[in-house]
Amino acid sequence: MSRKTREDSQRTRDTILDAAERVILCKGIGRTTIGDIANAANVSRGAVYGHYKNKIDLSIAMCKRAFSSTEMPARITGESALQTLYREGIYLLRLYSEPGPVQRVLHILYVKCDESEDHLALLDIRNEWEAQRMADTEKLIIKAVANAELPQTTDIKLANLYLHSLFDGIYSTLFWTNRVPEHKWEIAEKLYQAGFSGLRTAKELSSSSNV
Repeated sequence: MSRKTREDSQRTRDTILDAAERVILCKGIGRTTIGDIANAANVSRGAVYGHYKNKIDLSIAMCKRAFSSTEMPARITGESALQTLYREGIYLLRLYSEPGPVQRVLHILYVKCDESEDHLALLDIRNEWEAQRMADTEKLIIKAVANAELPQTTDIKLANLYLHSLFDGIYSTLFWTNRVPEHKWEIAEKLYQAGFSGLRTAKELSSSSNV
């Protein structure tokens, strides 16, 4: 019998993780078993345990694989902070909207993962992902204010929260409801364009307007 190569092992891991995404997305983390994932991957339970200690260990690997595939667009020389912020926002919105590992994993972390003690490690991954995205956009908003692209009175925290609420609202409306049956991405981009302009014009995002 030939020895299993590193490439063979990686293919098996990917097969298991692919199956985990499908099964957990359908059943939720709490109701999914190692046996369910093994059956979906067409491998033995022993093969799964040969790579992962338990279901949570496997789920963590599933999340890390999805997020490691993301790469923010390269910064463009001479581009303003607001232009970069807009372009990266479009990237994130498309990432959330297009079927794939990131969309499936985010759906699992936000919808299919209850806030139990058993799932704390997964909730930490969710919080880290969210915190990193918030930190990235906040830096660009700060730069935009410093460069006078946004009013000096802009409430940085509030503007950042507004931007991410915009992402969430567009995604939820277009992809979790039947309000827009077709041309979803074109409409998503138009909604984002309209909402993004609010960063420049909304008086409510000014620190001087806060009570």
